Amino acid sequence: MPGKELCVVVAATLQWGIGRDGTLPWKLRGDMKHFRKVTTEAAPGKRNAVIVGRATYESIPEKFRPLKNRWNIVLSSNTAFRDSLPADVASCSSFEDAVRLCQDKEDIDRIMVIGGARCIKEALQRPDCQHIFFTRVKAEVPCDTFIEPIDDKTFQENPAFPKVELEEEGIPYEILLLSRKPPSIVD
Repeated sequence: MPGKELCVVVAATLQWGIGRDGTLPWKLRGDMKHFRKVTTEAAPGKRNAVIVGRATYESIPEKFRPLKNRWNIVLSSNTAFRDSLPADVASCSSFEDAVRLCQDKEDIDRIMVIGGARCIKEALQRPDCQHIFFTRVKAEVPCDTFIEPIDDKTFQENPAFPKVELEEEGIPYEILLLSRKPPSIVD
């Protein structure tokens, strides 16, 4: 049986900034709507898993945690924090354990990595990470948390998913799907 699809969902500035002061440094309704759609749409009778680091999980407003209609898995090595999570939220001490937990669960469709920077880095290093649902924020927005640049030798824009260009509150951004290049065309 093939493994479940592993994807990253991330919004970043042109300088690869993803956060500031423990939260998103922008309020883009279109991006949040896109995030909700891609992380909740699943095959009939299944749901997606979202893997999230502890700090990113805590940055989600309490009224939205855990994320509804998704299986939330929080990464933390802090046992007291893990024990404090709601019963319907799983926790793991490593990214690898979280992926394995998802692979073993029958009702999981896709595995979506939603942050923070360390989780995204670990996901992108794995050959089974096939897609990045990417929002490129095309404005200078002050950030203090960054991801490494996405390697365009490994991932390319997927033409089957047309790029959507939007602007809100004076912030231009685009939503696109990046897919892993087949091994034969990776430099």
